[in-house]
Amino acid sequence: MNRRALLGALTAAVALATVPRRARAHARKIRPPGALAPGRFEQACIGCFRCAEVCPTTCIRFGSAFSLDQAIPYIDASERACVLCMKCTQVCPTQALVPLAADPDIIAKTVRMGVPVLTRSRCLPWNLEGICRLCYQVCPYPEEAVELTGPRKAPLFHPEACVGCGLCEEACPEQNHAIRIEPLPDAAPPPSTRPP
Repeated sequence: MNRRALLGALTAAVALATVPRRARAHARKIRPPGALAPGRFEQACIGCFRCAEVCPTTCIRFGSAFSLDQAIPYIDASERACVLCMKCTQVCPTQALVPLAADPDIIAKTVRMGVPVLTRSRCLPWNLEGICRLCYQVCPYPEEAVELTGPRKAPLFHPEACVGCGLCEEACPEQNHAIRIEPLPDAAPPPSTRPP
């Protein structure tokens, strides 16, 4: 095998190995809190990285140098959740992230980063394999975004009240998390772009 053929085979192998991971990562990208609607957010963001610099949990990430959207901030709740400190919204120079106070009532009314999806077959109380209330205990809006139901106190999510911070997903003890925070559909913008 000559050098050109070997290089071509290596390039193809690397491309095949990275495509599923990149496709999965793209599917899970959630806009940070206070983000403008899809399209407007990407146009307004200048990729200055200030939001990531002030994030205390380093949950705000940017794409790799090889991705087309490398300068657009995102959160992948499967890696790190947002603690709703709103510091990122305070430093955005273009208001791609609308400034929001770290007030629980304002956050509940204005922030929608994603929606919870529960796979009951992986959830300990739902599949009768154990007791777990971690998602409920870490939720900033218990009883509104998630409640415990039935004799085993299994979680029941209310997506319309969930801000999509991902704390429940991060807390889930299952290796393949029973809870996933999925991005909002592009047609469903956050409930408000301005705080009350």
